[in-house]
Amino acid sequence: MTAKRMISLVSSLLALLLAVGFIARTQVLPRMIGSQSADTPSPISNPKNSRIDSIDPSGCGRCHRAEVAGFALSAMSHSMRVGGNEPNGEVELPGAKLSISSSSTGSWQRLESDGHTIQYHVDYVVGSGKHASGYLVSISSHLFQSPIAYYRSRHGYDLAPGYEGRADPDFKRAITPGCLFCHSGRAEPVAGTENEYQSPPFSHLAIGCSRCHGPTEAHLAHPGSTTIVNPARLQGAARDSICEQCHLLGVAQVLNPGKRSSDFRPGTSLEDTYTVYVNELLPGTASKFKVISHVEQLALSMCSRKSNGRLWCGTCHDPHRDPVQPAAFYRSKCLSCHTAAFPETHPSAGSNCIGCHMPKRDAKDGGHTAFTDHRIQRQSEPERPIKEDIDISAWREPPDANLGKRNLGIASIQVGMERQAGAFIVRGYRMLTEVQGPFSDDPALYHWMGTALLWGRQYSEAEKAYGRAFELNPASAIAEADLGQAYASAGEWDTATRYLEDALAKDFLNLSVATLLMDIYHEQGDTAKAAELSKRMRAAMKQP
Repeated sequence: MTAKRMISLVSSLLALLLAVGFIARTQVLPRMIGSQSADTPSPISNPKNSRIDSIDPSGCGRCHRAEVAGFALSAMSHSMRVGGNEPNGEVELPGAKLSISSSSTGSWQRLESDGHTIQYHVDYVVGSGKHASGYLVSISSHLFQSPIAYYRSRHGYDLAPGYEGRADPDFKRAITPGCLFCHSGRAEPVAGTENEYQSPPFSHLAIGCSRCHGPTEAHLAHPGSTTIVNPARLQGAARDSICEQCHLLGVAQVLNPGKRSSDFRPGTSLEDTYTVYVNELLPGTASKFKVISHVEQLALSMCSRKSNGRLWCGTCHDPHRDPVQPAAFYRSKCLSCHTAAFPETHPSAGSNCIGCHMPKRDAKDGGHTAFTDHRIQRQSEPERPIKEDIDISAWREPPDANLGKRNLGIASIQVGMERQAGAFIVRGYRMLTEVQGPFSDDPALYHWMGTALLWGRQYSEAEKAYGRAFELNPASAIAEADLGQAYASAGEWDTATRYLEDALAKDFLNLSVATLLMDIYHEQGDTAKAAELSKRMRAAMKQP
């Protein structure tokens, strides 16, 4: 592969990664109830892994015992855990074999490929296990994803989402802070790096009370309804944003200047932190069914459109209380609105509403799993393909017009890069030039201008844009790597090497930068230096 082809590939990869880059002290045990009603919490798989002290570090259970105990049995409270003795198994592929085994030291995953064998300890498990479990490995404070996942419906392992169709899976997929926002209570990334974290990497492992109720300090000092967030008492965007922070993915998410996704606070609008962009769909249509698209689906439903904003996630879902008898529980929710007599052709009022109107469907991004369709259709309709040039718009507009133009410009470039749609990239770039004045100190704006210019092969202009982003954020290995790529794309190898080597010194396990550097060394004829870096990276990717 030539250097320029590799540069183009790595540039696109980093751009997409950056787009994403943007998840008690009181021991309270759930009461055992002899006879359970339709709305009584029921344990999900492996409840022993949900320690209440990990989801309730502030001790909310001292006063809210039933709520904390119920939440401890929910899937949300099992969003992340330390790896343990995972099920044994293996996945065989044309060019590789992955095997999973457990011992007294935990669970280990072994990859055999091209005559080489490497083994990794499973450090963290992502997901409740209700549908699937994914795995993370920690290598020198950097988090990487395992290429396999355990699927409950199959009672076995297969390739993880995103690895499907690959004959040569590996453990090189970097886990960025954006990946962890909705799977952990709070991750602690090292600023300016792709996937390096503090030790330990999580200050709160699983999702806990504060994710929906906000900071608890004021409430603990002065208990009362005014010092804590109760989502059910909020209205409009502030109410809906609490669920949307994790259940609304869209096609792009754009952080406001200087913000991280973890800066969102319950009780505020999501747009105070970032804007979500979605495909412009007409009612009655739907794009590919995805795991994190429940909010979009619900908004398309007739129930939502006729409720005048009254129907929201909390109308039917209570994270403190999983129903033991879902059909009966959700039927009661449906009948609270649908009070008129049903036609004679309709099944009886005692039938399973969600079985017909909210069936489970295979998710395009969920591996070998099925999730509930929230469009609440009168009759199930097949998926309709959408055009690749379908436009995008904000789920809700940001509060400031210039901010709205900035965010839409960035989102347009992100979507254009993913779709390889030049019209989106050009439009996004033009929008960013129009708001360059108000955001002259915004590194993200210059990064995305540089990305658009690099895509358009305007190398000298890309160097200027990336240079300004690096000037504004000189400690960032990511910003310096961007600048190095721009010079490499222009064939200015010496300058590119200087920036890329410095970026790798700041973040020594940035595999994309290392790959690009090795390719440049080969282009310069310095095969010894390329071999030395390759040897160094192989050694760095081994766990102690």
